[in-house]
Amino acid sequence: MSTLTMGSNRRKFRKALEREKKKTVLKKSPWERDAAHHYTIPILLVNPANKAKLSVPLWIEARPLYQDHGWHAMAERNDEIIKELEALHQRKYHLQVQAEVNDPEIRRNFKNDKIDMFIPVYRHLKEKHWKSGPLPKLMERITQMYVVPDVFPDLEPTICLEFKFDDEFVEPGCFQRPIRTINPPTIVMNSFHVETRLYTLIMVDPDMPDVENKSFQMQWHWLITNIPINATKTDISGGNEILQYVSPHPPKGTKYHRYTLGAFEQPDGKIEMTKMDLKMNVREFVNQYNLILRGATFFREVWDKDVSSIYKNQLGISEPIYGKPPKIDHYLDATGKKRPSKFIETLE
Repeated sequence: MSTLTMGSNRRKFRKALEREKKKTVLKKSPWERDAAHHYTIPILLVNPANKAKLSVPLWIEARPLYQDHGWHAMAERNDEIIKELEALHQRKYHLQVQAEVNDPEIRRNFKNDKIDMFIPVYRHLKEKHWKSGPLPKLMERITQMYVVPDVFPDLEPTICLEFKFDDEFVEPGCFQRPIRTINPPTIVMNSFHVETRLYTLIMVDPDMPDVENKSFQMQWHWLITNIPINATKTDISGGNEILQYVSPHPPKGTKYHRYTLGAFEQPDGKIEMTKMDLKMNVREFVNQYNLILRGATFFREVWDKDVSSIYKNQLGISEPIYGKPPKIDHYLDATGKKRPSKFIETLE
């Protein structure tokens, strides 16, 4: 065999070997391909003069760029898959609802409050009932009583937040006696999602007098974080009580106080905190922990004689009494006597 023929066969064999190695590398996963960073010169090249002429193949140099592009493509594809799955779940939910919503037995069970919130059709009927009745009434009273924007900048509820005193549900904005609200209310958070999410519950009074600034200030009454909630779990068990319940105590001489409850979703997961800064207002607290308002309600109270015992026995402080500042009489001097007629004429 001539030298020319042997050289030609070697070149063909080398090209075939490179093609096989390229196929092998491309079949491997990105982390397997990262294991080999260097190109090995084929053993069959026995002529040392040919080693200097051999250069690294282009596909070896382009591998990092290919990998980066591959990772970005995989991330984009994952986002697309997640969106497709969410759309499929939503489609499945609507089909399940449409298949059973007109079933007489389903309607009868819902009317008699024999429902299972894990079943899509019951969640649909519960949410529809809430949006057609209780929700408009809640929004009307929250707007009329200026809970928005005095406490929350805006409100678009997605869960039904309710509470009970003495095992009796309280409608939004109704007046309660201080003696009835000494103990914390029973909270019911009706959500319409099956998966478990974490929520934060707050209770504040935005109507406490601020004497120095001649205005009002926010007072915190209750704070519970990391409450697990889903369609079948509606109580606040399992949460972390950061601030224990402080009984409402509207001071004497003030108008009615709006004791406001808010339920916030925690999109960033569990909140790590052990103490509450009572000087922080609601908006600062929400921004600090990236919370999303999902539900709200409130009740009102005015002072009565039972408030005095709350200040004495629970708060351990003297009861403040507020009133309007005395009207200035320009016709009286500093001693309270009537000014001379000459001074009165100058005033007129």
